[in-house]
Amino acid sequence: MSTFKILDGAMGSELIRWGMELPEHIWSAAANLTNPELVLEIHREYVDAGADYITANTFRTTPRAFGKLDSLVAGFVEVNKKDAVLNSRNSLFTAVELAKEAASNSVKVLGSIASLEDCYSPELFPGKNTAITEFRQLGGWLSDAGVDILLLETMNSIAEAEAGLIALQSFELPIWVSFVMKDDEHLLSGDLLLDALTLLQDHSVNTVLLNCNPLQRTERAMILLT
Repeated sequence: MSTFKILDGAMGSELIRWGMELPEHIWSAAANLTNPELVLEIHREYVDAGADYITANTFRTTPRAFGKLDSLVAGFVEVNKKDAVLNSRNSLFTAVELAKEAASNSVKVLGSIASLEDCYSPELFPGKNTAITEFRQLGGWLSDAGVDILLLETMNSIAEAEAGLIALQSFELPIWVSFVMKDDEHLLSGDLLLDALTLLQDHSVNTVLLNCNPLQRTERAMILLT
């Protein structure tokens, strides 16, 4: 008999529903610094609803994203290129702390690592060596912060997924990979989903997911995953 596990839902859209304005580039990561109580409450709602896994709000807690900001976030957290590493690290560690506080003993915390640039623009991939370096830094932070699982989320190309997998293999944590699709058979980059699945066979990947796709596209693409 199959055992079903429930993953939580979105964080960014929930923050918006609660009235937050999310800044460009770092998106939901701002809330870790400006409204951590709300992030915690959203996590708790997912746990209360029966989630077996919750995802720390680390989707955009990257030096690359924070380095694009040169203004005030929500009026009082100053971020600029000089402080990008410090602010992104603080946001990431706060995010994991909040998720762990909300999780009960049976709920696992995922550390999300998204595409380094815009998830919907695979052509902006910064290159294999740069990506490996940045993914490894993020994986190290998440490991030190105490997540249970590393999640490569919204991977839009084979090249970026491969760089992430290479970077994360040195951490003794389960790895999940989630893809965003162009259509039923192709990643957003145009790469075949089947080729991406072949890549995963060469790495220690525990779970494969699809995210940020229309429901019908997800349903049809799931056939390839089975």
